[in-house]
Amino acid sequence: MYHYVRPLIGSRYPKIKGLEIDGFKRQLEFFASNRSVVSTSDVLNAIKGEFKLPKGAVWLTFDDGYKDHIEYVAPLLEKYGFDGAFFPVSDCYAKNQILDVNKIHYILASVESDESLVNSLKSEMFSIGYSHADWDNFWLSIDKTSRFDSENTIFFKRMLQRDLPLSQRQKILANLFEKIVERSEYDVASELYMSESDLISLHKKGFTIGSHTSSHRWLNALSRQEQISEIETSLSALKKIRGEVNDWIMCYPYGGYNNDTLSILNAKNCALALTTKVGTANFLSQNKYEFNRNDTNDFPQ
Repeated sequence: MYHYVRPLIGSRYPKIKGLEIDGFKRQLEFFASNRSVVSTSDVLNAIKGEFKLPKGAVWLTFDDGYKDHIEYVAPLLEKYGFDGAFFPVSDCYAKNQILDVNKIHYILASVESDESLVNSLKSEMFSIGYSHADWDNFWLSIDKTSRFDSENTIFFKRMLQRDLPLSQRQKILANLFEKIVERSEYDVASELYMSESDLISLHKKGFTIGSHTSSHRWLNALSRQEQISEIETSLSALKKIRGEVNDWIMCYPYGGYNNDTLSILNAKNCALALTTKVGTANFLSQNKYEFNRNDTNDFPQ
Protein backbone atom coordinates (compact mmCIF):
# COMPACT_ATOMS: atom_id res chain seq x y z
CA MET A 1 0.00 0.00 0.00
CA TYR A 2 1.46 3.31 -1.17
CA HIS A 3 0.23 6.89 -0.87
CA TYR A 4 2.59 9.81 -1.48
CA VAL A 5 5.65 8.82 -3.55
CA ARG A 6 7.60 11.99 -4.34
CA PRO A 7 10.85 13.92 -3.89
CA LEU A 8 10.36 15.28 -0.36
CA ILE A 9 13.73 16.71 0.64
CA GLY A 10 13.91 20.30 -0.51
CA SER A 11 10.26 20.35 -1.58
CA ARG A 12 7.65 22.88 -0.50
CA TYR A 13 6.22 20.35 1.99
CA PRO A 14 9.12 18.19 3.23
CA LYS A 15 7.14 17.06 6.30
CA ILE A 16 4.47 15.30 4.21
CA LYS A 17 4.56 11.65 5.29
CA GLY A 18 5.49 9.95 2.06
CA LEU A 19 8.09 7.78 0.40
CA GLU A 20 11.10 9.36 -1.28
CA ILE A 21 11.71 8.31 -4.90
CA ASP A 22 14.99 6.64 -3.95
CA GLY A 23 13.18 4.62 -1.29
CA PHE A 24 10.58 3.53 -3.82
CA LYS A 25 13.33 2.48 -6.25
CA ARG A 26 15.01 0.43 -3.50
CA GLN A 27 11.75 -1.37 -2.79
CA LEU A 28 11.21 -2.11 -6.47
CA GLU A 29 14.78 -3.43 -6.71
CA PHE A 30 14.13 -5.68 -3.72
CA PHE A 31 10.88 -7.00 -5.20
CA ALA A 32 12.57 -7.61 -8.56
CA SER A 33 15.33 -9.67 -6.92
CA ASN A 34 13.45 -11.43 -4.12
CA ARG A 35 9.74 -11.55 -4.89
CA SER A 36 7.32 -12.05 -7.77
CA VAL A 37 5.41 -8.88 -8.62
CA VAL A 38 2.05 -9.99 -10.01
CA SER A 39 -0.53 -8.17 -12.10
CA THR A 40 -4.06 -7.25 -11.11
CA SER A 41 -5.27 -9.80 -13.67
CA ASP A 42 -3.21 -12.47 -11.90
CA VAL A 43 -4.84 -11.54 -8.58
CA LEU A 44 -8.37 -11.54 -10.02
CA ASN A 45 -7.81 -14.87 -11.76
CA ALA A 46 -6.37 -16.36 -8.57
CA ILE A 47 -9.51 -15.38 -6.66
CA LYS A 48 -11.60 -17.10 -9.33
CA GLY A 49 -9.47 -20.22 -8.99
CA GLU A 50 -8.14 -19.86 -12.54
CA PHE A 51 -4.53 -19.04 -11.65
CA LYS A 52 -2.08 -20.02 -8.93
CA LEU A 53 -0.02 -17.15 -7.59
CA PRO A 54 3.74 -17.80 -7.36
CA LYS A 55 5.50 -18.02 -4.02
CA GLY A 56 6.38 -14.57 -2.68
CA ALA A 57 3.75 -12.83 -4.79
CA VAL A 58 3.55 -9.04 -4.36
CA TRP A 59 0.76 -6.85 -5.71
CA LEU A 60 1.45 -3.09 -5.75
CA THR A 61 -1.45 -0.76 -4.85
CA PHE A 62 -1.56 3.04 -4.79
CA ASP A 63 -4.22 4.98 -2.90
CA ASP A 64 -5.79 8.45 -3.34
CA GLY A 65 -4.96 9.25 -6.97
CA TYR A 66 -2.03 11.60 -6.42
CA LYS A 67 -0.19 13.30 -9.28
CA ASP A 68 2.86 11.52 -7.85
CA HIS A 69 1.51 8.30 -9.32
CA ILE A 70 1.63 9.37 -12.94
CA GLU A 71 4.73 11.59 -12.64
CA TYR A 72 6.98 9.23 -10.66
CA VAL A 73 5.33 5.86 -9.99
CA ALA A 74 4.04 4.78 -13.40
CA PRO A 75 7.32 5.47 -15.28
CA LEU A 76 9.24 3.39 -12.73
CA LEU A 77 6.72 0.56 -12.86
CA GLU A 78 7.05 0.53 -16.64
CA LYS A 79 10.84 0.53 -16.35
CA TYR A 80 10.74 -2.58 -14.15
CA GLY A 81 7.94 -4.21 -16.12
CA PHE A 82 5.64 -4.16 -13.07
CA ASP A 83 1.89 -3.72 -12.89
CA GLY A 84 0.04 -1.67 -10.29
CA ALA A 85 -3.50 -0.81 -9.23
CA PHE A 86 -4.51 2.81 -8.55
CA PHE A 87 -7.40 3.98 -6.38
CA PRO A 88 -8.33 7.64 -6.93
CA VAL A 89 -11.21 9.42 -5.19
CA SER A 90 -13.72 10.48 -7.83
CA ASP A 91 -14.53 13.94 -6.39
CA CYS A 92 -10.85 14.82 -6.82
CA TYR A 93 -10.62 14.12 -10.54
CA ALA A 94 -14.26 14.84 -11.46
CA LYS A 95 -14.71 18.05 -9.42
CA ASN A 96 -11.15 19.18 -8.59
CA GLN A 97 -12.00 19.13 -4.89
CA ILE A 98 -9.35 18.74 -2.21
CA LEU A 99 -10.21 16.06 0.31
CA ASP A 100 -10.45 16.73 4.02
CA VAL A 101 -7.79 14.05 4.58
CA ASN A 102 -5.37 15.99 2.36
CA LYS A 103 -6.21 19.32 3.96
CA ILE A 104 -5.17 17.67 7.21
CA HIS A 105 -1.93 16.38 5.68
CA TYR A 106 -0.99 19.82 4.38
CA ILE A 107 -1.88 21.47 7.69
CA LEU A 108 0.28 18.91 9.51
CA ALA A 109 3.14 19.59 7.11
CA SER A 110 2.88 23.34 7.72
CA VAL A 111 2.67 23.63 11.53
CA GLU A 112 5.59 23.99 13.90
CA SER A 113 4.50 21.31 16.38
CA ASP A 114 1.68 18.90 17.16
CA GLU A 115 0.99 20.92 20.32
CA SER A 116 0.29 24.06 18.28
CA LEU A 117 -1.87 21.90 16.03
CA VAL A 118 -4.11 20.80 18.90
CA ASN A 119 -4.25 24.31 20.32
CA SER A 120 -5.46 25.59 16.94
CA LEU A 121 -8.20 22.96 16.89
CA LYS A 122 -9.21 23.82 20.46
CA SER A 123 -9.46 27.51 19.59
CA GLU A 124 -11.65 26.78 16.57
CA MET A 125 -13.95 24.52 18.60
CA PHE A 126 -14.32 27.07 21.39
CA SER A 127 -15.21 29.72 18.80
CA ILE A 128 -18.26 27.71 17.68
CA GLY A 129 -19.53 26.98 21.18
CA TYR A 130 -17.71 23.94 22.54
CA SER A 131 -16.70 24.06 26.22
CA HIS A 132 -13.64 22.84 28.11
CA ALA A 133 -15.75 19.94 29.38
CA ASP A 134 -16.68 19.02 25.78
CA TRP A 135 -13.01 19.08 24.82
CA ASP A 136 -12.07 16.85 27.76
CA ASN A 137 -14.81 14.37 26.85
CA PHE A 138 -13.56 14.13 23.27
CA TRP A 139 -9.97 13.71 24.44
CA LEU A 140 -10.89 10.86 26.79
CA SER A 141 -13.25 9.08 24.40
CA ILE A 142 -11.10 8.95 21.26
CA ASP A 143 -8.61 6.11 20.84
CA LYS A 144 -5.30 7.86 20.22
CA THR A 145 -3.14 4.79 19.58
CA SER A 146 -1.38 4.86 16.22
CA ARG A 147 1.52 3.12 14.53
CA PHE A 148 2.85 6.31 12.96
CA ASP A 149 1.39 9.38 14.73
CA SER A 150 1.66 11.08 18.12
CA GLU A 151 -1.38 11.29 20.42
CA ASN A 152 -1.93 14.95 19.51
CA THR A 153 -1.73 14.25 15.79
CA ILE A 154 -4.04 11.24 15.80
CA PHE A 155 -6.55 13.14 17.97
CA PHE A 156 -6.52 16.04 15.49
CA LYS A 157 -7.02 13.62 12.58
CA ARG A 158 -9.86 11.67 14.19
CA MET A 159 -11.72 14.81 15.23
CA LEU A 160 -11.56 16.31 11.74
CA GLN A 161 -11.91 13.08 9.78
CA ARG A 162 -14.80 11.56 11.68
CA ASP A 163 -15.86 12.59 15.19
CA LEU A 164 -17.11 16.16 14.84
CA PRO A 165 -20.31 16.76 12.80
CA LEU A 166 -19.53 17.05 9.08
CA SER A 167 -20.51 20.73 8.72
CA GLN A 168 -18.31 21.68 11.70
CA ARG A 169 -15.38 19.62 10.41
CA GLN A 170 -15.57 21.29 7.04
CA LYS A 171 -15.76 24.79 8.52
CA ILE A 172 -12.87 24.24 10.92
CA LEU A 173 -10.69 22.63 8.26
CA ALA A 174 -11.36 25.45 5.80
CA ASN A 175 -10.37 28.00 8.44
CA LEU A 176 -7.22 26.15 9.48
CA PHE A 177 -6.18 25.49 5.89
CA GLU A 178 -6.48 29.19 5.07
CA LYS A 179 -4.60 30.30 8.21
CA ILE A 180 -1.86 27.67 8.25
CA VAL A 181 -1.28 26.52 4.66
CA GLU A 182 -2.02 29.96 3.21
CA ARG A 183 -2.92 28.69 -0.25
CA SER A 184 -6.20 28.29 -2.11
CA GLU A 185 -7.79 24.87 -1.94
CA TYR A 186 -8.29 24.91 -5.72
CA ASP A 187 -4.59 25.50 -6.41
CA VAL A 188 -3.50 22.70 -4.10
CA ALA A 189 -6.07 20.29 -5.57
CA SER A 190 -4.92 21.11 -9.11
CA GLU A 191 -1.33 20.13 -8.36
CA LEU A 192 -2.08 17.29 -5.94
CA TYR A 193 -4.33 14.89 -7.86
CA MET A 194 -4.33 13.14 -11.20
CA SER A 195 -6.84 14.53 -13.67
CA GLU A 196 -9.39 12.51 -15.60
CA SER A 197 -7.07 12.56 -18.61
CA ASP A 198 -4.17 11.33 -16.45
CA LEU A 199 -6.27 8.38 -15.30
CA ILE A 200 -7.40 7.58 -18.83
CA SER A 201 -3.73 7.57 -19.82
CA LEU A 202 -2.88 5.13 -17.01
CA HIS A 203 -5.78 2.90 -18.03
CA LYS A 204 -4.62 2.87 -21.65
CA LYS A 205 -1.16 1.82 -20.47
CA GLY A 206 -2.77 -1.25 -18.91
CA PHE A 207 -2.81 -0.21 -15.25
CA THR A 208 -5.93 -0.91 -13.19
CA ILE A 209 -8.03 1.98 -11.89
CA GLY A 210 -10.33 1.10 -8.98
CA SER A 211 -12.70 2.85 -6.57
CA HIS A 212 -11.73 4.72 -3.43
CA THR A 213 -15.29 6.13 -3.08
CA SER A 214 -16.44 9.58 -4.16
CA SER A 215 -15.36 11.69 -1.17
CA HIS A 216 -13.07 9.52 1.01
CA ARG A 217 -15.28 9.33 4.09
CA TRP A 218 -15.21 6.58 6.73
CA LEU A 219 -17.79 4.17 5.27
CA ASN A 220 -18.45 2.58 8.66
CA ALA A 221 -19.53 6.01 9.97
CA LEU A 222 -22.17 6.40 7.22
CA SER A 223 -25.69 5.07 6.83
CA ARG A 224 -26.29 2.29 4.33
CA GLN A 225 -27.84 4.74 1.85
CA GLU A 226 -24.90 7.15 2.22
CA GLN A 227 -22.52 4.29 1.53
CA ILE A 228 -24.47 3.33 -1.58
CA SER A 229 -24.26 6.93 -2.80
CA GLU A 230 -20.49 7.08 -2.19
CA ILE A 231 -19.93 3.85 -4.11
CA GLU A 232 -22.38 4.48 -6.96
CA THR A 233 -21.04 7.99 -7.58
CA SER A 234 -17.48 6.69 -7.73
CA LEU A 235 -18.45 3.91 -10.15
CA SER A 236 -20.20 6.36 -12.48
CA ALA A 237 -17.02 8.44 -12.61
CA LEU A 238 -14.88 5.32 -12.98
CA LYS A 239 -16.91 4.22 -16.01
CA LYS A 240 -15.83 7.41 -17.80
CA ILE A 241 -12.20 6.41 -17.21
CA ARG A 242 -12.46 2.74 -18.10
CA GLY A 243 -15.50 2.55 -20.35
CA GLU A 244 -16.84 -0.21 -18.11
CA VAL A 245 -16.64 -1.34 -14.50
CA ASN A 246 -16.28 -5.10 -14.87
CA ASP A 247 -14.16 -6.79 -12.19
CA TRP A 248 -13.99 -3.50 -10.29
CA ILE A 249 -12.01 -3.28 -7.05
CA MET A 250 -12.79 -1.31 -3.89
CA CYS A 251 -10.19 0.26 -1.62
CA TYR A 252 -11.69 1.40 1.71
CA PRO A 253 -10.85 4.98 2.79
CA TYR A 254 -9.03 4.79 6.13
CA GLY A 255 -9.72 1.03 6.01
CA GLY A 256 -13.23 1.68 7.34
CA TYR A 257 -16.12 -0.63 6.44
CA ASN A 258 -18.90 -2.66 8.07
CA ASN A 259 -21.42 -5.38 7.21
CA ASP A 260 -23.48 -2.93 5.17
CA THR A 261 -20.43 -2.20 3.06
CA LEU A 262 -19.79 -5.87 2.42
CA SER A 263 -23.37 -6.54 1.32
CA ILE A 264 -23.39 -3.48 -0.95
CA LEU A 265 -20.15 -4.59 -2.64
CA ASN A 266 -21.55 -8.07 -3.14
CA ALA A 267 -24.76 -6.68 -4.68
CA LYS A 268 -22.73 -4.52 -7.07
CA ASN A 269 -20.48 -7.39 -8.19
CA CYS A 270 -17.28 -6.02 -6.71
CA ALA A 271 -14.39 -8.35 -7.52
CA LEU A 272 -12.41 -7.75 -4.31
CA ALA A 273 -11.73 -5.10 -1.70
CA LEU A 274 -8.65 -3.90 0.17
CA THR A 275 -8.38 -2.95 3.84
CA THR A 276 -5.58 -1.27 5.78
CA LYS A 277 -5.24 -4.27 8.11
CA VAL A 278 -1.56 -5.05 8.32
CA GLY A 279 -0.39 -8.37 6.94
CA THR A 280 -0.32 -10.70 3.97
CA ALA A 281 -3.50 -11.21 1.97
CA ASN A 282 -4.53 -14.84 2.21
CA PHE A 283 -7.04 -15.88 -0.44
CA LEU A 284 -7.81 -19.14 1.35
CA SER A 285 -8.69 -17.73 4.78
CA GLN A 286 -9.85 -14.14 4.14
CA ASN A 287 -13.11 -12.83 2.73
CA LYS A 288 -12.40 -11.40 -0.73
CA TYR A 289 -13.71 -8.05 0.55
CA GLU A 290 -11.33 -8.00 3.53
CA PHE A 291 -7.83 -8.52 2.16
CA ASN A 292 -4.88 -7.32 4.27
CA ARG A 293 -2.12 -5.09 2.97
CA ASN A 294 1.34 -4.12 4.13
CA ASP A 295 2.14 -0.41 4.20
CA THR A 296 5.28 0.86 2.51
CA ASN A 297 6.40 1.95 6.01
CA ASP A 298 6.44 -1.70 7.04
CA PHE A 299 9.48 -2.21 4.82
CA PRO A 300 12.94 -1.02 5.91
CA GLN A 301 13.96 2.25 4.31
